[in-house]
Amino acid sequence: MKEQVFVSVVLYAQNNEREIAQALVDVDRAMMSHFKNFEIILVNDFSEDNTLEEAHNVIQDMHGDTTIINLSRKHGVEHAMMAGLNRSMGDFVFEVESLSVDFDMEMLYEMFKISTSKGFDIVAASSGQASWKSRLFYKVLNRVSYLNLSLSTESVRLVTRRALNAMLNLKEKVRYRKALYELTGYSKTLHQYNAISKTPSRRVNRENVSLAMDALVSFSHFGLRTAHLLTGIFFVFSLFMGGYALYNYFFNQSVVQGWTTLMILISLGFAGLFFIGGVIGEYTSRILIEIQNRPFYSTKSVEMYKEKKPRLELIKDRNHVSNQ
Repeated sequence: MKEQVFVSVVLYAQNNEREIAQALVDVDRAMMSHFKNFEIILVNDFSEDNTLEEAHNVIQDMHGDTTIINLSRKHGVEHAMMAGLNRSMGDFVFEVESLSVDFDMEMLYEMFKISTSKGFDIVAASSGQASWKSRLFYKVLNRVSYLNLSLSTESVRLVTRRALNAMLNLKEKVRYRKALYELTGYSKTLHQYNAISKTPSRRVNRENVSLAMDALVSFSHFGLRTAHLLTGIFFVFSLFMGGYALYNYFFNQSVVQGWTTLMILISLGFAGLFFIGGVIGEYTSRILIEIQNRPFYSTKSVEMYKEKKPRLELIKDRNHVSNQ
């Protein structure tokens, strides 16, 4: 017997022309097998290949209601997923951030059963095959965060409607959903699975570095503590160099000029000041983001496909901008 709840699946796509068709078919088949009512929301983050065309081709054979959100520019995973989550209507919502999956789609139903049988509002799944860069980042973030975080690499996430609404209602403009979900206080568990294939690790790029900086600055005191530590180090070093200069002045008559010592002191001192200024600038930029109150995302069009015999109904809503 199929589950009577309404379920949403939000998929992120960005230049995934090779994976999009199979991913949509697999998700549709898995949802149809276990749920009476479901929807699939595909967020197209300004793909420049044939991702959208491949999605259009496969949708004709899908059974569930499907929505494609085409963003007007590349937003990145966090803001793009917010576009899909804001539009989702399910009692339970799956978040799939990458179409290069290493798990069987039947695992989604396993996560649903874990949530309903054990009462968890957030069920995250991980194969434990994270790169050393990801493990190092989460180790640092969990250690320095004031929220007592226990974050790790996740392949897919299931959240209940109340947990999702609590996250969406948070007013912060710097969005990092993993940390925001833990900030809501709803119960969470991590489901470990054996990967059926090896997926390539994500390359370090500008988006990943920016997201890491946002997480460290917004959800920990890492920047301020580092600034305080460097302030103390450079202060002690300045005292030491001052004492060294005085010692040479009084006891070492062969010293004619103190140019070398002075240059070392000035160079390191200004290096510390510039670094501290950069940390302060990061926090100032976050304050500016909050004051500007700009929308998280802007959409070029929204396509809604509903199963209707003998054809699919297509509805387009163009030039839509959301402030959610």
